[in-house]
Amino acid sequence: MRTLVTGASGYIGLHILRELLAAGQEVTALVRSRAKLGPFADEPRVHVVESDLEQNGWIVDALLHHDACVHAALIWGEPETEPEARDGAVVAQVFHAAATAGVARSVYLSSAAVHRPFAAVMGEDDPLRPTDAYGATKACGERWLGRACEDSSMTGIVLRPGPVVGPPAFEGGALRIDRRIAEMVDLAAAGRPIEVVDGEGRQLSDVTEVARAVRLLTEADQPEPTYLCVDCEILPWERIARMVVEVLDSPSEVRVRPRDEAAPVPRFRTDRIEALLGGPTNAEAALRAHLRLLAEGHR
Repeated sequence: MRTLVTGASGYIGLHILRELLAAGQEVTALVRSRAKLGPFADEPRVHVVESDLEQNGWIVDALLHHDACVHAALIWGEPETEPEARDGAVVAQVFHAAATAGVARSVYLSSAAVHRPFAAVMGEDDPLRPTDAYGATKACGERWLGRACEDSSMTGIVLRPGPVVGPPAFEGGALRIDRRIAEMVDLAAAGRPIEVVDGEGRQLSDVTEVARAVRLLTEADQPEPTYLCVDCEILPWERIARMVVEVLDSPSEVRVRPRDEAAPVPRFRTDRIEALLGGPTNAEAALRAHLRLLAEGHR
């Protein structure tokens, strides 16, 4: 099986690349810099294409003779560059090219952020009304995928992870972390107090499970159109904060404010992703490994 991956040198993209190779697939990696692929750059089953996704007219040829396309890239610049317009144009181009090239299946790495503002219980089929630029950008990408599939025989699948945690795919590889967790790390490194609300938390996503879900979706016989790829259980922000303090060996105090009991803690349904992966996931160990690496950077 041959799969093309955009954003293959990014944090999640490298994990997807490793997962696809482990499953025996041949992979075309679309990157701006071959050097960022690390050891995968010399893998015989990886064909590297160095190019800019915002340049038009070449991607159809790159997609020819591929069974699947995984779009994991995100075009994101400064606010004044209209990031949502730039990324939307790229998504539209990639999936139109995939359909034109005869690719049978495309997988889009979206985000649970499309569900903001969060409700008490959320599922894949709920209507989307995102209120922030990132969520709106991802929702726009989902619609472009749907449009490309409507105009062709291509199957489109959307994967929506939550905050993704875990170490890089290899030592020195790309690493990214959720904004709120990064803020906690900075506060702990400075020895300042960390404030959280009692009972609030998020369903996290282990980066290796996200990559496994992507690989399964390139191969599944009858996949669902959309999957929320998050843990079944909510990990409280208080526990995350205490984990940060512990890993960084910080003197920071974790201050817990009372929560308005009238406001339920938002939760995503996970039955669909559990059916795909064969059971629930738990990203706590991945988060701890991630924090250890971040702690080293503060020492």
